[in-house]
Amino acid sequence: MYTMQQIEAPTFATQRSPLIAQISAFLKESKAKPVNYFANIVFVPNTPSVAGGIISADVYKSLFEINFDTVISIAPSGIGDFKRITACSLDTYTSPLGDVVVDDRIRNELCDEDDDIYLDDTGHFNMTGIDVQLPFLQTVLGEFTVVPLVMGSETVDFCKELGSAVGEIMFNRNTLTVVCMDILKASPKGLKMFKRALIDLDVSRMMTLLNQENEIVVQGKGGVISAMIAATHRRYKRVHVCDLVAPTNDVHGFVGALIGRG
Repeated sequence: MYTMQQIEAPTFATQRSPLIAQISAFLKESKAKPVNYFANIVFVPNTPSVAGGIISADVYKSLFEINFDTVISIAPSGIGDFKRITACSLDTYTSPLGDVVVDDRIRNELCDEDDDIYLDDTGHFNMTGIDVQLPFLQTVLGEFTVVPLVMGSETVDFCKELGSAVGEIMFNRNTLTVVCMDILKASPKGLKMFKRALIDLDVSRMMTLLNQENEIVVQGKGGVISAMIAATHRRYKRVHVCDLVAPTNDVHGFVGALIGRG
């Protein structure tokens, strides 16, 4: 088992062989069991800490179904607010475990859905978000395409637009939506309020909680709200929170959760 000192190690391995070994160890040591419903929205850490890797392993081991055609990732901007949502322009996205094809059809559907979603590399390639999660996904899912999104603004209007667009894509595509987020600050009350709003899929309550930033501060709040909106569009009602870890002075807090139907 990982000790607390090991958990607080700062980052993942960056080379192929040690990274494969590290992810395999996370998955092997996870005690998580598959949920008893189809889940295709997950919340996982945004930053590449070993503590986050343990959370990610719990989430992916909790998936009931692992045969997805496309992964849509939603990550926060690491370079500040730039007033748009961007879908990366690459044809393939690369991790130490190899290349994954970017799904041009779904990317174009998302960009056509609203004028605030652009084909643009702004905010991408910062060793966070999809860069952190792609090796896990390659290990667990096997073959799939990917659509990496970065929210350069997390206003209510942007969240509604992206949530609606992703919900529409989910209607006729076999997709897994991966929300990358960290907890920067939180009181015990804030953590409880976050968990309750998530379990209830109460979008209004979650918006109020995350936008006030009194009890909890989340990096990636736009992805959280957008995914919950997409879930309500699809009338999902099942939520499983497998991990909810408070932040410390040295390490971000994390949420591991799955949303689905059935």
